[in-house]
Amino acid sequence: MNAVKTLSNDQIQHFRQHGFLIVENVYTPEECDELNAYAVDVVTGKVKLAPGNAYWWEPQAEQTGLVSQANPDPKYLFKIGHGMHTADPVFRYYAMHDRIADILTELVGPDIKCVQSMYIDKPKNMGIGQPYHQDSHYLKTNPDSLIAAWVACDDVDVENGGLHVVPGSQNDPIHPHEAPIDPAQRVHFQEVHSARERTEVPCNLKKGSAVFFPGRQLHRSGNNKSADRQRRAYVLHYVDAHSRWLNDPKARNPHLLVRGRQYPGCV
Repeated sequence: MNAVKTLSNDQIQHFRQHGFLIVENVYTPEECDELNAYAVDVVTGKVKLAPGNAYWWEPQAEQTGLVSQANPDPKYLFKIGHGMHTADPVFRYYAMHDRIADILTELVGPDIKCVQSMYIDKPKNMGIGQPYHQDSHYLKTNPDSLIAAWVACDDVDVENGGLHVVPGSQNDPIHPHEAPIDPAQRVHFQEVHSARERTEVPCNLKKGSAVFFPGRQLHRSGNNKSADRQRRAYVLHYVDAHSRWLNDPKARNPHLLVRGRQYPGCV
């Protein structure tokens, strides 16, 4: 499929200079509703969880007995991951969405692979934020072409646990990732401690809008402090299809081709 020019020159320049770009209306509100409802069907068993994936509950809810694998409750979902884009037709559709693919073509190039997908929920008045980190610490390619598409499936702001980025940090090396300073974040996360001293920008997003940022960009999310709002997002990671996959050097073309073509020995 031929790419449709979506971004202005100013938007592309902003991404190159600051390391992030907010794009509105990547999904429609109706598409967000469909994805949110589908996630509920997955965790309640109405739709079978795709092979090779799992889901996790918000740690505080699980520790206090509000939810368990035997007593699932989508109100307390933390995450579904990490390969629905390859194994589930609905999550795959939204990973290959034309709006995302068109934007990535302008930011990355014509040949794009999706390497990870996470549907992340942050329950109201409970969801714990993720401290500062770099995605390229976890998902390694050569060259490092990783880029995230963080799509808000609800209105997202500081109160309900929105994303924050450090402008310009896309040019940083990979920093040490250590145990988080906040004990509540230690169940699932690691933290770049030095990022706490740097200037951050909140990424407030309307439902269906997205923020795109490269793998070395320092970013975090806050706690959901709202009394009545979830914070759901579909978080996807993509790379240039020319890159080599360093997480498993023996793998050959293991990931989802979103646009363009794939290459022998690469992701």
